[in-house]
This record gives sequence, structure tokens and C-alpha cells, in this order.
Amino acid sequence: MKKLKILLFLCVVACTLTVQAQKQFTLNSPDGKLQTTITVGDKLTYEICCNGRQILAPSPISMTLNNGEVWGEKAKLSGTSGKKVDQMIPSPFYRASELRDHYNELTLRFKKDWNVEFRAYNDGIAYRFVSRSKKPFNVVDETVDYRFPSDMVASVPYVKTGKDGDYDSQYFNSFENTYTTDPLSKLNKKRLMFLPLVVDAGEGVKICITESDLENYPGLYLSAAEGDNRLTGRFAPYPKKMVQGGHNRLQMLVKEHEAYIAKVDKPRNFPWRMSIVTTSDKDLAASNLSYLLAAPSRLTDLSWIKPGKVAWDWWNDWNLDGVDFVTGVNNPTYKAYIDFASANGIEYVILDEGWAVNLQADLMQVVKEINLKELVDYAATKNVGIILWAGYYAFERDMENVCRYYADMGVKGFKVDFM
Repeated sequence: MKKLKILLFLCVVACTLTVQAQKQFTLNSPDGKLQTTITVGDKLTYEICCNGRQILAPSPISMTLNNGEVWGEKAKLSGTSGKKVDQMIPSPFYRASELRDHYNELTLRFKKDWNVEFRAYNDGIAYRFVSRSKKPFNVVDETVDYRFPSDMVASVPYVKTGKDGDYDSQYFNSFENTYTTDPLSKLNKKRLMFLPLVVDAGEGVKICITESDLENYPGLYLSAAEGDNRLTGRFAPYPKKMVQGGHNRLQMLVKEHEAYIAKVDKPRNFPWRMSIVTTSDKDLAASNLSYLLAAPSRLTDLSWIKPGKVAWDWWNDWNLDGVDFVTGVNNPTYKAYIDFASANGIEYVILDEGWAVNLQADLMQVVKEINLKELVDYAATKNVGIILWAGYYAFERDMENVCRYYADMGVKGFKVDFM
């Protein structure tokens, strides 16, 4: 009996120590309707409640480095800070000239030179890792895990390419698909999903999962976990060997990859992981969080940027009715597009793929059916600008010369494709 009492006493002490070792922090949105609770213990987790109801169960986050260190496991806090922000920020080419940036923020600082920042907006919760380290390192993996309290219904876009279960073959894709709506338990466990995607949390609440401020880091994919109401993150590994190929030889194809997903050589912010939360479907489209969480523009002179609508040949397959010429990739067709754009107040016409010689990945080679200078000059008389389509590799390999040459001709910009 004494041994049993001692054992029970030790169990109670152990449980008490575990609870005491955990630290919890709560962050509310400015209007108080959204709340995230962050727990620092053996794992670093967060959950989300909307109007007091849990819509995201405690979900672990972490980042694994090539030295074996795991940010987020048995993490040791060195300090915290919080702030409230309510400001207007410029958005010169967005749907308003400026936007309200209104949020509450909590920063958790950990030993070994890393932070996690959480922000609570009225329409969403976001977090990101921050490195304070001045020493270079590689990110082997990042844990991005969305755990839901029940078998909720999700609307997701699957990757169309590659084989089921072979994620490496699925990373090479065009990010184009219709959305599939199913309970989490019915989602394809062997196929990646790209962002954004939406989970229906019931009672009119929707959770849109996406990311922002993505730079020098692979984009986030999600996959459904077996047997759980869970979506887990997956990342394409860092390229090691690439060769020219793909669509009309306009891409670089990854033939070998490294055992990590990102290289870090100085202090930096990592991408924001966002859960946009709304109680009305129309508010999903109205959310500005992707813009608000993006890095500020590095451009100081914006005067040369002229946004506008565009008449797009590809959308119509170069097909025109009621004309006295053969339509296609030729000057008469594009002059008709220019006339249409001018008559309807459309600022630009795109010459999509086909104006440059195929399979050459050389934007200085124009097909014989096109007199580009004549088209640019004709468009100028109609107050219409010309934009040229460009395959990524053809553009990137000689960007300065290509831009200089076509800018001198009067071309207004490039639509860069197939990265």
C-alpha cells in the first residue's frame, strides 16, 4: 500500500511539474471575436477560437535546422513583448489607395536566436518564425500543422500532375485546378493541395488557409493526414541540379535536390502562415490580410507603373469573327485587338505565347508573321500599350538586354510565365 501511495504521489508531482513547465499566452483580435492561445511546452502549439468556440485545435509548429536543432520543441523562452497597431498603409495599385492595418501582436523570444510572432486581426490569425542568428544555416523542414476539432468540410485544389503518393513528382505543377469539396476524412491522402484552401468550421464560419511574404523559401503545400482531422504542410526541397526543359524548353527542371528546403545566411523573417476567419462568405473575398502581411515595397519610384486592363489573345484563341483576313498570330489579328482595346477604354493588349520563335528560348527571335515595331507604333496611335508574353528561362537568362531593347521599342511590359 505504501508503495502504491508513493507511486501515486510521484505521478501527481510529475503531472504538476509538466503543467507548470508549460506557459500559455492568449492574444485577442481588436474586436475580441477571435482568440489564439499559444502554449510553450514540450511542443509549441496554438489554437484559434471564434466567438468562444474552438475552430482550430492545438496545432504544433516548429522548424528543423541542419545542425539538429528544432525550434519549437522543448523551447526555452527568454522574453515576450506585445503591441497594438492601428495605422493606414499605402496600397497604390490595390483596390484602395490605402488600407487600415489594425492588429494585436505578441512576440515570443527564445534562446538560441529565434522568435515567433503572432498577430490577431479582426478577420484572421497569423504567425511566422523569425531568425536573429547571424550565422548561416539551412532549414531542413518546417512543421505546419492544422488540426481541427471535428471532421469539417474543406474546399481544396489538388495538384493535377504527378503520381499519387509521389510528392516529388507533384511539386512540378501549374497551380491550376477546380476545387473539390469533401469532409477532411474523405480528402485524397496521397495528393498535394495548393493554396489558398477553405475549411468550413460550421455556424457560418470559414477558415481560409494561405501564406504571405514568401521570399527565398518554398511555397507551402498541404496534404490530408491519415486518420486525423488534420492538414499538414509539405515543402519542395532546395534544387541541387537543374536542366533546361519543360514547356517549349522555357523552364528549368529540377533533376536533383538537396536535403533541405531553404538556405539562410543572415537574420530574416520567414513567411506568414495565415488563417483568415470570417463569418460571412463575402468577407473572404474582402479580406486584405495577404496584402497587409506582405513585405513593404522596396521601390521608391512608382511613377513608371501604370496599371490597366488588358485584351488577351490567348483567352479567345486568336479567333475573331466577321473579318476579311485569316486570324492567328499575325499583324492583322493584333491590330483588330488594338482597335477593340482602344474603342473600349482598355489600356493594354497582350501578345501571348507565339510571337517569339518556338523552342529557342530566345526573345530576340520574332516569328516572320509579326512585325513587332509596326504593332507597337500602331498601338501608340490608339493610346494602347503592348505587353509581351515571356517564358521564364528565356526572360531570366538575358533580362537586362531584353528589357532595354523592348523598352526602347515602346513595349510597356512583360507577362512572365512557366517559372
